[in-house]
Amino acid sequence: MHNANLIDPYRQSITADGWLQVTGDTIVAIGTGAGPALAQRIDVAGAYVLPGLVDAHMHLTAGPLSVSVDNGVPSISMTSQEDITRFHALAALASGVTSAFSPAGDPEANHVYAVNQQNGLWRGPALSYAGLSFDPTPIAGGTVYPADKQAWQLEIARQKALGVSHIKLYQGLSEAELRQGIALAHEAGLSSIAHLDQVSWQFAVDAGVDALTHALMPSPDLLPSDRRAEFQVDLVPGSSQYLYRWFELVDYDAAPMQQLFTSLAAEKVRVDLTLLVNEMMFFYPQLAELYPERRWQQHPAIASTWRQNLGMSLYNWSEDDFARAQAVFPKVLELVTRLHRAGVPLLIGSDSYAAGHWYWRELALHQIAGLDSWQILQMATSTAASELNLPKVGQLGAGFYADLVILTANPLQDITAVESVSQVIQRGKIYSVATLRAELETLSTLTSTGNLEQ
Repeated sequence: MHNANLIDPYRQSITADGWLQVTGDTIVAIGTGAGPALAQRIDVAGAYVLPGLVDAHMHLTAGPLSVSVDNGVPSISMTSQEDITRFHALAALASGVTSAFSPAGDPEANHVYAVNQQNGLWRGPALSYAGLSFDPTPIAGGTVYPADKQAWQLEIARQKALGVSHIKLYQGLSEAELRQGIALAHEAGLSSIAHLDQVSWQFAVDAGVDALTHALMPSPDLLPSDRRAEFQVDLVPGSSQYLYRWFELVDYDAAPMQQLFTSLAAEKVRVDLTLLVNEMMFFYPQLAELYPERRWQQHPAIASTWRQNLGMSLYNWSEDDFARAQAVFPKVLELVTRLHRAGVPLLIGSDSYAAGHWYWRELALHQIAGLDSWQILQMATSTAASELNLPKVGQLGAGFYADLVILTANPLQDITAVESVSQVIQRGKIYSVATLRAELETLSTLTSTGNLEQ
C-alpha cells in the first residue's frame, strides 16, 4: 500500500507519502516514497491509514432482549443467535473495528465466534471476552448467580475453559459478593470487570477490581457527606431518575471523588465510560436525531426493539426530568477530563452489538468533552491493545498485525472523520466498506421480509 498518509497514534506521528508492506497477516516493512516493487501494489491516493480500531465494549454475540410474563413472573432473555452474531460481526468491520472486547455474554457463544473467526470461517473483528454476568437478576443468556462459593468457583472454571479473560460482576451484587467475585477471578488467573450501582467504585477499587464500565456510578458514598441524604429523597423504587440526580449532587473536587481518582490511577484500573449511554437516556426524546437508523448497522431483530427497550427504563420520566438530565450532561462529560488528567487508563466502547454510529459517537463525545484527536485515537488503538492484552495490535510497524483502516478524511482535524472509512484490512484481508454495507443492506432486507433462505 503506497501514497498514504500514515497515522500512528502510539507515536503521535503522521507520515506523508508513506507505504506499508504486508505479507500474510503481518506488516513486514514501512517507509516513505515509492516503496518496494511488489507484484500487488495498492495506491490509496493520499488517504489516511491508521491501525484498526478497537471497540472495548461490544456485545457482539448478544441476542435480542425480550421480556415475557408467565403467571405474573417476568422472564428476560438475550439468548445468542448465530445469524445475528454474524450480521453484527460484518457491521463491526464495516465500522472500522478490527478487534473488540465483550465485557459480558454467553461464554459458549463467544467461544464459538472466536474460534470460527480465528480459523477464517467467519468474517469479523478478533474478539476477547468475559462471560455471563454474576448477578441475581435472572436473564437467559445474560446472567448467572451461583448459590455458594464452591458454585462460584465451578462457574468461573467453566467460563475460563471457554476462553474468557475476565469475570463480569454486575450491579445486583452485594459488597461481600463483589469482593468474593474479584478474589475468585484472580485466584483463577482471570481479571475482573464490574458494572456497579449502589456499591461504590471506591469499594471495588479497594477490593482489587481490574476494570470498571459506564459513567453510571450512582453510589451515595461518592457524594459529599452532606448531600447523601438529599440523594435518597423522593426516589421511586424501580425508577431511574437517580442517574441524573447523582450528577446534580456530585462534587469532583470533594474528598470522595478526589480519593477515587487517585485510587483508580494508582491501581491502574481501566475505565470505559460509554458516555453514549448517558446521552441516549438523558436525550431520549431526541434519540432518532442523535442515533439515526442505518440498515447495515443492526440486525432487524435488534433494530426493531432497541429504542423501546431503552425507553422501558425511563417509563416515568417527565419533561422536567429530561430537562434536568440534559442540563447536567456537561458534568458527565467533565468526568472524562477529570479521569484523564488523573492518569486513569481510559478506553473507547460502544456498548453496542456492532459498533457503527454508536462507536463513532463515543469517539465524538470524548472530543466534545475536551480530549484531542491524538488522545482519543490512542484510546481506540494502542492503549486498548495494551490494556486488553492484545498482542501485535494497535500500532503501525513491522511485526504488527495488518489490521488497518483507510479513511478519506483526516481524523486529526476532526475525530468524526472516522466515519469516512472506505476500506478495512483485518489480519491482511482487504474489505471494501461499500461492499460490506451493501451485503448487510441485502441481508437486512431479506431478513425483514422473511426471504432470507431464498
